[in-house]
Amino acid sequence: MLLTLRMRYLLAIIGGLYAQSLMEAEQALTRENYDRVVSITQQVLAAKPKELYAYYLQGQAYIGKYRSADEEDARRDFYLGQAKEVFNLALSKNPKQPYSYIGLAEIDVIEKKPDNAKNNLAKAEEYGANEAKALIETARVYTLVGGKLGTDKATLLLSKAKTKDPSNPAILVGLGDLWLQQGVAELAIDNYQKAITAEPNNPMNHHKLGLAYVKAKSYREAADAFRKATEVDASFAPAYRELGEIYYLVQKYQQAKENYQKYVMLYPELSARVRYATFLYLSKDYKAAVEEIRKAMKDTFSMVLQRLLGYSLIEDGKHDEGLKELAKYFEKQNPERVIAKDYAYYAKALDKVGQDSLAVIYYRKALEKDASLGGELYPEMANALNSLGRFVESAQALEKVIELNPSNLNNYYKLGVMYYRIGQSQKDTNYFHKAIQTFTYIKEKKPDLVPVYTELGRCAAMLDPESTQGRAKPHYEKVVELGSADPTKYRNDLIEAYSYLGYYHYNKEEFQQSYNAYTKLKELDPQNPQAAQAIPYLESVLKQKQK
Repeated sequence: MLLTLRMRYLLAIIGGLYAQSLMEAEQALTRENYDRVVSITQQVLAAKPKELYAYYLQGQAYIGKYRSADEEDARRDFYLGQAKEVFNLALSKNPKQPYSYIGLAEIDVIEKKPDNAKNNLAKAEEYGANEAKALIETARVYTLVGGKLGTDKATLLLSKAKTKDPSNPAILVGLGDLWLQQGVAELAIDNYQKAITAEPNNPMNHHKLGLAYVKAKSYREAADAFRKATEVDASFAPAYRELGEIYYLVQKYQQAKENYQKYVMLYPELSARVRYATFLYLSKDYKAAVEEIRKAMKDTFSMVLQRLLGYSLIEDGKHDEGLKELAKYFEKQNPERVIAKDYAYYAKALDKVGQDSLAVIYYRKALEKDASLGGELYPEMANALNSLGRFVESAQALEKVIELNPSNLNNYYKLGVMYYRIGQSQKDTNYFHKAIQTFTYIKEKKPDLVPVYTELGRCAAMLDPESTQGRAKPHYEKVVELGSADPTKYRNDLIEAYSYLGYYHYNKEEFQQSYNAYTKLKELDPQNPQAAQAIPYLESVLKQKQK
């Protein structure tokens, strides 16, 4: 009899320990510490294989790892597969256990299999009808299903749960989730606040309230809620992440960095480190991003981190290193997953190290992937093509730029210059006419731009190579009129203008005007050979005329 009592006592102690472990696993799940959940539940199941709720928590941890992993993380499919395996293993031990059906339904939602989800949720509802926790969890997944069916079912199940456990704050949280999913932030906030009143020391309630405020774009209130979550429990990692996000949003980058550092310290899993590195990159702290990425990649490889490493090195001006890291990325990445931005960064780095021909190829690859990058990339590609002497292609790129941004006069100016160069290289006067048309458009919009008149003068001079018609004369005279107000700034324009005018007037035998132009030219450029040759001759001609 005594032995039996002792056995019962020991079993009660052991049962209490298992219950305590499962509570710890639940707590770790809310804190997104998924490795901890897996570790605890494995220990419980090794000792007590029929503790079916442990399977549910473990499966939820794998779903959490799936959700937090980047889309390009090859392990995502593994995590989802592990979750399925765990839920199905629990069902093999008890086919009427509701939690496994809830878990499988959530996977169905992720995999966009609504009919399967409905079937599994119906079984969860049937087998969990007498348990408030099971009803609340089933309602949670119906909320994820969405639509009228999901909303109606979730509402009904939460109502049923309330009849079984009227004071359970999780019901209020479930209602908050339901309203938030429908986009009614005010009612979500109201229910989360009620949950806080009922259970003020649960950091998840404050965290949920913060998320609802974020949805409502009430960032100050959101930050207050997240800070309250950390006051209630300083180890509640998700709240630090959300604080980091808010501070980044309002451009308080130092506070954002501090909170992200706390998040990574409390939650050192790869997904957290990826988010932190992404934040550092987005906040333009490229040196810190490189340092964090390299530390993380000592432990594991991540395609996202490899990409960010290349990006950050290039932004930090280390173009050769960035090219090497992006080359590794291209080597390992599935070509279908390469994005336009990858090619764009690679092209810009190639451009910077003087590999213009290869840069053009990658600019085109980026634009093939995403034509919306044209406004950013066509100007870069035009510059690279210009450096290669491929003026026609450069002009075509600039024409694309103007199509995308017709208000930027600088692009017209570059295009006019490119037309001029094509005309010179191909000896095709049609391009000089196109250049004149382009520069004239700029002049009409901005009539005080001295360099535009210089370019008009050049183009007109090419159409009148002997300067007999004086086609360039009015343009260069305008250069003199406008440029003389600041001869230091417009020195080169004035030199070109006076050179032309001196020669033009000389051909016309207008020697005094020619002398005046060459004298101005010499003042600007004392060593100018044209002025040095012309001035003595013109002085002698003018003296002869005076006799």
